[in-house]
Amino acid sequence: MTLDSGFAGFLGMLRSIGAPGSFDGAPDEMRARMTHAIESGWDPAAFAPVASAEDVTAGSLPLKVFRPKADGPVPTVLYFHPGGFTMGSAHLTQDVARRLCHELSAVVVSVDHRLAPEHPFPAAVEDGTAALDWVRSEIGRLGDDPGRIGLAGESSGANLAAVTALLAARGGDPVRALLLASPVTDFTVSYPSMAENATGYFFQAADRDVVGDLYFGGDPETARDPRVSPALAGDLGALPPTVVAVAGFDPLRDDGVVFAARLLQAGVPTTLRVYADLIHPFFGMPAVSPGADRAVTELTALFAAALG
Repeated sequence: MTLDSGFAGFLGMLRSIGAPGSFDGAPDEMRARMTHAIESGWDPAAFAPVASAEDVTAGSLPLKVFRPKADGPVPTVLYFHPGGFTMGSAHLTQDVARRLCHELSAVVVSVDHRLAPEHPFPAAVEDGTAALDWVRSEIGRLGDDPGRIGLAGESSGANLAAVTALLAARGGDPVRALLLASPVTDFTVSYPSMAENATGYFFQAADRDVVGDLYFGGDPETARDPRVSPALAGDLGALPPTVVAVAGFDPLRDDGVVFAARLLQAGVPTTLRVYADLIHPFFGMPAVSPGADRAVTELTALFAAALG
């Protein structure tokens, strides 16, 4: 399979200017690069239209709430941003949240979870549960349909979405559906795609080690905790209908494929989409590639069907 032309051009540009890797340097340097790259390249006028955007807090946890131009009741979706548990924010991914809001006709609550290494595991997991608890308590002024609460995320955000869903199910109050784009679900194993796509495709195999070091100290025992590696949970069958999407040129490709297989084996209605010519994290980069844009549209429609 040939790399998507839009992403090939994007990667070529990064090589031509000698851009550092996303996870090179100290966390503050990573965050500053991400902020500059996103804010210097986006066009807020091109964001998907929503009825309103509001900054709120659940206790001390910041959230961004996006409401659709649709009459209720509508689904409510909790969105977890990517960034290796170390960088990213609801502000920097508002284009993604707005598009989900618009295309799903759903209220989207974007989570500004605490970041490692200042706030290592399990801080982000605790924030995910706190955000879901807040959504449930405020559902009457959100989507107003407690039976249609979904979770979505990309990369590390997909990890948090899966973990939050598992904890909710264990608590006897499962969510309706999951959308997991380019998920990292198992820090204990290195699948063939880690070697196949080790370098040259934006997210690199070595980046997962950096993420692990910053998020949970790289400790092998902690890596086996299902709240870090949800693929290792013994109760995957408790998860709701799930849409899993992976990119062909992603070190984490096989992680997502195996996770989808485990869900199917556990009896979870699961849809897997493999976008063979895309890279990590394509779901948040539709402006770079028409192929990524089409993938986002397809995945959002599949998620909408799962939400009902």
